[in-house]
Amino acid sequence: LITDSTPAEAVFHFPGGLKEYLTREMIDGKTLVTKDIFSGRVDKNGGHGSVEWAVCWVANADGEAQSYCNTIPTPEGGTHETGLRNALMKGLRAYGELTNNKKAGQILAEDVMSTSIAMLSVFIREPEFQGQTKNKLSTIEATRIVETTVRDAFDHWLADSPQQATRLLEWAIEQAEDRQRRRKEKEVSRQSATRK
Repeated sequence: LITDSTPAEAVFHFPGGLKEYLTREMIDGKTLVTKDIFSGRVDKNGGHGSVEWAVCWVANADGEAQSYCNTIPTPEGGTHETGLRNALMKGLRAYGELTNNKKAGQILAEDVMSTSIAMLSVFIREPEFQGQTKNKLSTIEATRIVETTVRDAFDHWLADSPQQATRLLEWAIEQAEDRQRRRKEKEVSRQSATRK
């Protein structure tokens, strides 16, 4: 894993992939919402190489995402990150439905991602980027590839550990309620300013 700011002589080697990098370099000292990191790697058929991800949710920090396409950093995200966001949001909503949690329907992708630290790497054939700097992936098919791949794994991850899944669902609902409260406060203050 090498970025533009990495010195030329520096070499990163993480045999455990993105999960190991996330554990050793990004979440050290942070309080996690779930005890396990949601991670995986799936090799794709049909000319598209693979999808690898590692995601955890932290209680004491803002979220961040690092994504790559064919080892090229995509600091502005793109269609592959959209697929990840959709998979996590839809997976949590479905788990909420399954457990009869009526509040799960209010969860948006921003509620799931706001406190997540996520890493995503895709290898796809003939990727399309936005702009010459390749900061953002724009290959439309990447959304579907990542969403279906990650969603299936996420559904299994949630089902395998109901305690973690329930904790994560409650955490996402708290984030949704905070978002809604802030929006209402903003509307009230805007209405007050208009009246003045």
